[in-house]
Amino acid sequence: MPTDRDPIHVAMLLSNPFRPDPRVLKEANSLAALGHQVTVIAWDRAAEMPAQEVLPSGVHVTRVQHVPSAYGEGARQILRLPLFWRAALPMLSRQDPGVVHCHDFDTLPAGLLWGKLHRRPVIYDAHEHYADLCRPRLHGVGGALLYRLIHFAERAGARAASAVVTVDATLATLFQRLNRRVVIVGHYPARGFTDGCAPVFTRPDLTLLYVGRLSTDRGLLGYIDLIRRLHDQGIPARLRLAGIFTPVSEEQRFREHCRGLEGAIDFVGWVPYDALAALMHTADVGLAILQPEPRYVAALPVKLFEYMAAGLPVVASNFPPIADVLNNAGCGALVDPLDAEMSADRIRHWWNHPEDARVAGENGRQAVLDRYNWEATFTGMSELYSSLIRR
Repeated sequence: MPTDRDPIHVAMLLSNPFRPDPRVLKEANSLAALGHQVTVIAWDRAAEMPAQEVLPSGVHVTRVQHVPSAYGEGARQILRLPLFWRAALPMLSRQDPGVVHCHDFDTLPAGLLWGKLHRRPVIYDAHEHYADLCRPRLHGVGGALLYRLIHFAERAGARAASAVVTVDATLATLFQRLNRRVVIVGHYPARGFTDGCAPVFTRPDLTLLYVGRLSTDRGLLGYIDLIRRLHDQGIPARLRLAGIFTPVSEEQRFREHCRGLEGAIDFVGWVPYDALAALMHTADVGLAILQPEPRYVAALPVKLFEYMAAGLPVVASNFPPIADVLNNAGCGALVDPLDAEMSADRIRHWWNHPEDARVAGENGRQAVLDRYNWEATFTGMSELYSSLIRR
């Protein structure tokens, strides 16, 4: 009988190319640090990354590159998924893992099929409620039917999994109705991310930073409206964007909306996770003004805690989970995501009272050190793996 200290081979299934994905990277590295062998099987839809890679932590990465697709294509993207599953199954057989760890629902069918056939435990790592994640890109009667199908399939998959790992109490409550073993592993940065505090509101101009996928539903056009209002008030504000447009059609829409402000916008592109803290230290405010989509209203975005860890005061949508964090930590301003003037007012106050901004930034950094950090939240997953090994 194996003990909870015996190393096992963990195969993680992932439907993005793993550049790396910060949450997956932290989980994989932490499991490797416990002595487990970890392999990430990722879907590199554009064949833009190495087919094989070994990370400094010893984590192996192997990428499916012969199944082309793209993000943000709605139903067309979903129809490509079975081809990824078919490619992943023989990879799992070659790896012969002791545990299959499926990130998001789009990898779970393949993981469950292989795991049930080979009598191996399968973990469903639900970063979000997948049906609601897909819903905005599913249109018409066909889209409504497909949404219901995904919703039903996700519930069935969560029931069939050996355990569910998710990111916050809201999603945990949902999945606890479907599975007896639900563990919360928050979207938190490691304590090392808090090294140093960004020198906010000490420079002659004001830099607002957004990190993440660039799309309208994540507040992209609203950030342009915010910059316009700050300029109208005489505040020398800049917008720094770190991410990629998803879908790519969003770029044209964005460029049309920001005409006249091109000189006030910095495109950084995708930033490696180990360079993210340095980028945040160049900014004064972190933006997380997500739009009122169902999947965002109930979510806690990882960027929120990364801003806090870097000592940035945060301007974020006044949604209940986000409000709980910001009110408890005293680290920023809650705003109506549809009211750019309200966001501008909060930032103008900080511009005129910079000490308030610095106190908010330090409050957020301290909250990450005390509570919202990876070392504290990963304990639940470590215990879950120990119990799976004992079984």
